[in-house]
Amino acid sequence: MATVLSTSTAAAAGQGTGRKLDEALERAASKFGDIGAQAVVIRNGRVMWSGNRGKATIDPATPVTDRTLFSYASLGKMLFATFVLHQAENGVLDLDKPISTYIGDEVAGSRVVTTRMLLTHTAGYPDLYGDPATAPLFPPGDRYDPNRPYTFEMLNAGIRQPVDPGRRFEYSNTGYIILGHVLAKISGGDRALECAYRDFVRRAGTAWVPVTDDVLTIKRTQGAFSRFAHGYDRLDDGNLADTFTRYGAKGIPTDLYGLPFTDGALAGTATGPGLVLDALFVRGTMLRPDTVRMMVTPSPQSRQNPDPESGTYGMGTFQTKAAGHTWQGHAGSYGGFMSMAATDVDRGITIAVVVNETSSANPATVIWQALAEAATPGAGAAATGGGGRE
Repeated sequence: MATVLSTSTAAAAGQGTGRKLDEALERAASKFGDIGAQAVVIRNGRVMWSGNRGKATIDPATPVTDRTLFSYASLGKMLFATFVLHQAENGVLDLDKPISTYIGDEVAGSRVVTTRMLLTHTAGYPDLYGDPATAPLFPPGDRYDPNRPYTFEMLNAGIRQPVDPGRRFEYSNTGYIILGHVLAKISGGDRALECAYRDFVRRAGTAWVPVTDDVLTIKRTQGAFSRFAHGYDRLDDGNLADTFTRYGAKGIPTDLYGLPFTDGALAGTATGPGLVLDALFVRGTMLRPDTVRMMVTPSPQSRQNPDPESGTYGMGTFQTKAAGHTWQGHAGSYGGFMSMAATDVDRGITIAVVVNETSSANPATVIWQALAEAATPGAGAAATGGGGRE
């Protein structure tokens, strides 16, 4: 059931557009059965439309509501990169100094890798999720325990020397995990980083919708479990596997979000990333204009990549085409959750979608594309989507 959260859809976007968005959500999401989905359309700090559909949990059957929480997966890279650039604006962090300036030699390659390289996926770190020392710690590894907290030290065992740092673009979850460790050191530890991020992201809120832990959070708590959707992996036979119950999680799986996983550290509702992107690209309350321009400018290394999205990657964000317009944002996929959020900067429209299913069909981007077309008169252009912790 889609819902309108603004005072009047007619005043905000027209009754016709509201109906089109309702229909687009239903049409696109129905391709994936009872998939749980949340979506929002935001303009200048106002939620013009929102929709919920499907099940937060299949057994017991629980519907998605406005308060249901989802993992954002790699969409969180964009939200975290914004905070990193804020620290650079404040002079706390130099983008071009070796990260050994902040963390010493505890991470391989720290004397040659810079924060800019980590932000732009050009540091050259091999994937720690596939390293023999750390791969067994994640599903379906034989040492995976969804109830055991992770530490950076555990992950550091799988961080190897970077290959040709600064030479080429290669999407890297490892680099963003290291980036989080740098920020934790600067902030005075994990708890201090959580508090600093929470304070920073509040500037994305408005008088109508404040940004609290109810809509976006970096802190993993047991209290959030009752509101959290379960993630589901679509198997080759078409069935869904519950990523919570499959491995015996007693709460939210500890690899799903939160520190030290700054490759996908955030969770919340669709409204959370929607407000942050709107504040970043439309209202201008997150970063200075020159910093935003730097953030969205594709790196020289990414421009050499033939993939359309990789070729537009700046710092935690890429461009995508939809409905005849260019959008700036990010997507994500991990642990039974997928996401997509992006802003059409020219028109000031932000659309965010979160779902609790991972599959090769990329349901979050399919739904996001349908909503982008419904929000654009005469649209018909295709959108692409990508990214993800996996």
